[in-house]
Amino acid sequence: MLPPRTRDRVPSPPWRRVLSGGGGFSLVEILVALTLVGIAAAMAIPRASKVINQTKVQRAAQALQVEVQQAFAIAGRNRAPVSIRWNAATTQLRVTDLTGNIVYRRLGIGTGGGYGLTSSEVTVAPTSLTVFPNGLAADTLVISLARTGYSRRIWVSRSGIVKAQ
Repeated sequence: MLPPRTRDRVPSPPWRRVLSGGGGFSLVEILVALTLVGIAAAMAIPRASKVINQTKVQRAAQALQVEVQQAFAIAGRNRAPVSIRWNAATTQLRVTDLTGNIVYRRLGIGTGGGYGLTSSEVTVAPTSLTVFPNGLAADTLVISLARTGYSRRIWVSRSGIVKAQ
């Protein structure tokens, strides 16, 4: 006669041993870790905000520089004068024909344009500039961008030299 079958005992899974054995973190340890993470985050947030503002101003300045350079190229390609016009109400730079009927390029640097600048943070002098097909402009153009202590300036000469400072 055979002995009665005995069940093989399966060892309990590791997670059951941890929960039943009292391992893990105590409430005090979790609170200390969360406090340290909170202090580190509080120290990093102002720096991140400053970097974000600098990046917005830098990107807007680069985009404006490209738009002005494109205005000179459009005037030469079309063999017709173009106008660069700044609208502070909409924070938008437009490159149009002299009558303003044909819009060649348009760049919004306000909240709708992705750069988030307000009209008080952008200064353009003069607000309208004519670019002739021979590559000369009627005047010089200065665009200044400033936000929370960081500023960029775009200077355009009458001969079409565009410098970002």
